[in-house]
Amino acid sequence: MNILEVINVSKQYYQHQALDKISIHVKQGSIFGLLGPNGAGKTTLIRIITQIISPDEGKILYRQKEMNENLIHKIGYLPEERGLYKKVKVFDQIMYLAQLKGMDKHAALQKTNYWLKKLEIDRWKDKKIEDLSKGMQQKIQFITTVIHSPELMILDEPFSGFDPINAEIIKNEILNL
Repeated sequence: MNILEVINVSKQYYQHQALDKISIHVKQGSIFGLLGPNGAGKTTLIRIITQIISPDEGKILYRQKEMNENLIHKIGYLPEERGLYKKVKVFDQIMYLAQLKGMDKHAALQKTNYWLKKLEIDRWKDKKIEDLSKGMQQKIQFITTVIHSPELMILDEPFSGFDPINAEIIKNEILNL
């Protein structure tokens, strides 16, 4: 069964055709990669799938249903350009984003503590994001992507900013999900 289908998606920015009738089918439980040079439209396609932008043509199906607001919470999206609130404390940020993704406060609290401990950053929970290294910020961004146990994860440059040791840790966590 396909968890995600992109059907004849096109997107044009002014005179630039970013995507031209792109179709992909991603099977449940698989790992699917988008490869291409800079400017090929990979991030544009991801932004269409996650409903950040709309396609000019085509449609996105999630489990054979047209993508909508109710389904978008089933996806964990790690954007290439990270978007954490710099002045907010780590713990508060994770809790806030977990609840935005539909988690109740108790479940968000349990999962936040679990992930902070698992990635060995629980001692940083009261620090502001701006006080953390780039690698630590990346770990927080990863937690906010997976905290709600998404059925589908979309990771755009997931290892950017990690040293080799932490890249390996995150890779293993991705494979274990």
